[in-house]
Amino acid sequence: MPFVGFDSAKIRSLGRDLKTLGDNAGKLHSDVSAVLTQAQSLLRGKPATTSAALQPLVGNPLSVWPFGGGTLPGSLGHELHDMSDSITRRCNQLDLCNDLLDKGYAIDPALAFADENAPDEKKITDALAAVAALDGKDFGDDGNRDDLEKVKSMLDGMTAAELDAFFAKVPAEDLRRYGDLAKKTDDSGMWWWESHDGIPDDQFRDHLSLLLKKAGPSHWAKLEAAFPGIQPGFDTTDAWLQGYNSQLQQGVQGMHYGMPGDPLFATPGKVDASSISQGQFADCWYIASLTATAQANPKFIAEGIKQNPNGTVDVRIWDKDGKQHWVTVTPDLPMDGNGNLVSAHGNKETWPAYYEKAFALMYGGDDGGTPDNHQGDKLYDRAESGDYGATEWDNTDKAPPYVTGHDSKSIDNNVDALRKSFESHHPVIVATGSVDPKDVPNEWKSSFVSRHVFYVKGFTADGKVILGNPWGGGALDVEATSEQYEKYFNSPQELQVAG
Repeated sequence: MPFVGFDSAKIRSLGRDLKTLGDNAGKLHSDVSAVLTQAQSLLRGKPATTSAALQPLVGNPLSVWPFGGGTLPGSLGHELHDMSDSITRRCNQLDLCNDLLDKGYAIDPALAFADENAPDEKKITDALAAVAALDGKDFGDDGNRDDLEKVKSMLDGMTAAELDAFFAKVPAEDLRRYGDLAKKTDDSGMWWWESHDGIPDDQFRDHLSLLLKKAGPSHWAKLEAAFPGIQPGFDTTDAWLQGYNSQLQQGVQGMHYGMPGDPLFATPGKVDASSISQGQFADCWYIASLTATAQANPKFIAEGIKQNPNGTVDVRIWDKDGKQHWVTVTPDLPMDGNGNLVSAHGNKETWPAYYEKAFALMYGGDDGGTPDNHQGDKLYDRAESGDYGATEWDNTDKAPPYVTGHDSKSIDNNVDALRKSFESHHPVIVATGSVDPKDVPNEWKSSFVSRHVFYVKGFTADGKVILGNPWGGGALDVEATSEQYEKYFNSPQELQVAG
């Protein structure tokens, strides 16, 4: 049903009037300046105006308005032109969205009022035809990359409204076929014309992010079904397989994806490392890296995440080859049966959860075999990628490149080396080995965790290193002397934050 209640002709007329007013702003600026200048001369030195915005016009008819910005009223020229252009674009968008609705297309109501280029039906029908044409095509020995990249280019070039109409029309099996063919990459031929199949993983990841960033929420399930790489699974995690977290000794029942109630940031645009809690997944090695980096450079972490108009979240992350990506994830997160977040989280904020979710999709270093309680058990101990299970039980040097864009640096395993790196403003993480509980110092009985990764929080006045637990919440810090540190901790890594 078309959108009603909007008189496009009258709104367009308003836009034209605003542009005319903008054209006249320069003359008005000069006239006001002349009046104020004359008034001040007649007032024998007394100010002609008490307005801070108008004061620069006294004795200065040009001010800076001809060159953009500046004081009123000259600065209105640029602003009114921009407003007029936006009104025209939005009217075009609304009118052409209504045309598509009349023809049976479905478009998210919010997109009908977007400030973007108006939808082009031909782009939609051409893309539908190109995706359908993949069915039964004989790609042969020359591969299918050209056909797939044609579809990719078409979809990448669509506006949000065009994509919304496309996703509403495209058969689920056609979209799934496109996703399957795109993931079947093979560049094994000896010659440039041989066997170039699929779309390279890094390019397809960026493609999925672009689609998800524009797609309306009603199409997310369709996208997830066609492109499994959009939503990381959690059915290979210890919490799912065991029904509890073995380190925290907490039950985890009824895991599902749900919408969190907290915002991205508790304080808009601000990151607080002390807010982070690891949650129920065994990815302390990643959360410790994230927390240490947030502590050393909160601005870097805050700038690496943003929410899109459709509710999805963009996260900056580097892949296994060191290439930077902005990975788009849906806003739903793993929860238990009571609606509590199972994933990482903050104190009344969710940004750590989305960093973790993007990492689950991107981590490419899980080879299996990392020591835990299930070595050799293929249900747990296996190589995997694209899900939360891939992020569990790994080594301290694996996560930093995904967080910072650089490999971490192994440093000497002593408190002096930790202090030197920490005081040079580097994030620092350390690991513990498998330690018998009866061998743990009494003062650590409630804070030390074996087979875990901590981060350096600081140093006490008497020279002990303060090690933070990425579990967050009520988890206690460990304060270790030089001798204690060298006995119980190992594998220190100095993180290098991208400049």
